[in-house]
Amino acid sequence: MNYQDEQEYRNAYAEDDSEPILKPEYDETESVRIARQLTANLILKREQAIIARTSSGIEQIWREDARAYDGVDSSSHRMIDHAAQTTPPERSNSPRRSRVEINVIRGKVETAEGRFSDILLPTDDRNWGLKCTPKPEAMEALKDPRPAAVGGKPVMTLDGKQADVGDIAASDIEDLKKKMTAMEDEIDDQLNECSFNSICREVIQDAVRKGTGVMAGPNVVKGLKRSWTTASEGGTKVEVLEYEEIHKPASRRVDCWDVWPDPDCGEDVKMASYFWERQRLRPRDLLSYVGIEGYNDEAILEVLKQDPTRLIVAPRSDEESPLKYEKADHGYYEAWIYSGDLDREDLESMGVSCESIDSMLKTVSAVVVIVNDLPIKVMLNPLDTGDLPYDFFVWSKISHIPWGQSLVRQLIWQQRVLTSAWRAMMDNAGDSAGANIILGRGVMPADDSWIMGALKLSIQTGDQDDMNKAFAQFQIQNNQEQLQAIIEMALRFMDMETSIPMIFQGEQGKLPETLGATNILVDSNNVALRARVKKWDDCITRPHLQRYYDWNMQYNPKAEIKGDYAVDARGVSVLLARDQELQDIKEMLSMRGDPELSDMIDWEICIRQIMRGRHMDVILPDERIEENKRARAKQPAP
Repeated sequence: MNYQDEQEYRNAYAEDDSEPILKPEYDETESVRIARQLTANLILKREQAIIARTSSGIEQIWREDARAYDGVDSSSHRMIDHAAQTTPPERSNSPRRSRVEINVIRGKVETAEGRFSDILLPTDDRNWGLKCTPKPEAMEALKDPRPAAVGGKPVMTLDGKQADVGDIAASDIEDLKKKMTAMEDEIDDQLNECSFNSICREVIQDAVRKGTGVMAGPNVVKGLKRSWTTASEGGTKVEVLEYEEIHKPASRRVDCWDVWPDPDCGEDVKMASYFWERQRLRPRDLLSYVGIEGYNDEAILEVLKQDPTRLIVAPRSDEESPLKYEKADHGYYEAWIYSGDLDREDLESMGVSCESIDSMLKTVSAVVVIVNDLPIKVMLNPLDTGDLPYDFFVWSKISHIPWGQSLVRQLIWQQRVLTSAWRAMMDNAGDSAGANIILGRGVMPADDSWIMGALKLSIQTGDQDDMNKAFAQFQIQNNQEQLQAIIEMALRFMDMETSIPMIFQGEQGKLPETLGATNILVDSNNVALRARVKKWDDCITRPHLQRYYDWNMQYNPKAEIKGDYAVDARGVSVLLARDQELQDIKEMLSMRGDPELSDMIDWEICIRQIMRGRHMDVILPDERIEENKRARAKQPAP
């Protein structure tokens, strides 16, 4: 499909042959017409990304996983619908079957979220750090014993001795480490201001429930810095509150429903040449961008003259287009954010200067914000590195697509087995609760009621001699034990497929008889978590914080924090190891009564490690501890 301009594209995608929904009823300015030419090419690229994700089948999987997590079975309604009597009545002649639900998926998923977040996101430590990039010449200089001189004059140390080349190199390395520590603190402050840990928990939740968690950043946001200053008025000093507008980087979680990567990226989202993201904007949000650098004020005012529209995906056929526009009844505008490569000529025609970019490059990394198919913002990528601001974390990888498989999907088949067996047990329990009574001819109830009950009186109306032949009772077999075995087998399969045993959910099931077997059980669970913690380091921590480092090197005015550093992801090496260390120390406490071990082990350090591992700040200061020890020493022996 080739279109001469964007208006022809939208006319083809209108719902009927009437006026196009987005056709303006006013004269457009020259800058707006130029902007629409750029948009026509981007819209075709957006169509390709949307169709590719829809045809991959992942969206249908997301819908099924959401229903399974909520306990909605495809063949019935939720239990709450039965309680509220919102289910349609059954026919009187149809068999009544149980529709009970037991949702094991929710408990497994929440346990995985909690345990993974607890290991990865400690409250008293960071799961990342910086490290100085090693330089071979600096390492060699440390071993150089020659006297150091600058401009022919010897360099002296603080104690009056002449320094050698190794002393100077060691001093330079120490200064670099101080700068590195200052950069760590700067990035840590930026992450704390945007609630980075809470954003990580949301991304983990998306990954466990939907299979894919998406984090974007750093995005530059405006903030107000408050400060109190002292002013003098008529000889009186007063405190004045002042506000200063600052721009700072921030991270955010993006719903996987609202992001479309380049279809050609395959499994590795880092190979994507562009991303599309959808956001909702209120009219006043759109108006607030007027006057901000980088936004096209004329384009924003043109958009505000139009009705908000939204893009929907229609079923693909030969006669109709896969995408359609419709008016948005909710009053929100859809903002489509494009981050990726654009033709250099298109950017220059929009007034974006590309002089700082190598003239040999025909494509340039840029950011475009489109509302109602009109670009309201076109700018170069804020990072000179050209990195795109999106990171994907998948729970389990799926071949050929960047989206992952959720924990819900791993459990969904056993959940169906469990639900079917549970309903069959309920049906069988109801059928076998009472006996089936068969009455022969010549028997009539005295009260003319055929309902069975206690102290029932019946009258013989026929010539039957043996009344035992007039009555017959049949009992349906109860199969609870066999059905319960199916349920227990499904639960075991859930443990095997997810590596999350029931004991981690607090269930008091049958534990291994020996300590070694229990350790094997715990270690097997940690093996699965360790692999995913490592994946988090590779997919989120390292690339995301590397962009924070690049942003500070490029925009931060503080020269005392800048240097050649690399991001050190410590999820596996520190956090998971500390979690295992906590389990080992707790086992050691049982041997505290052994006097020989007490001579060798510092039990105070053990207690501190346990409290730290449990994120409990209950240890007294050293002065109070020494004071308590002296007070206890003065007490008489028991």
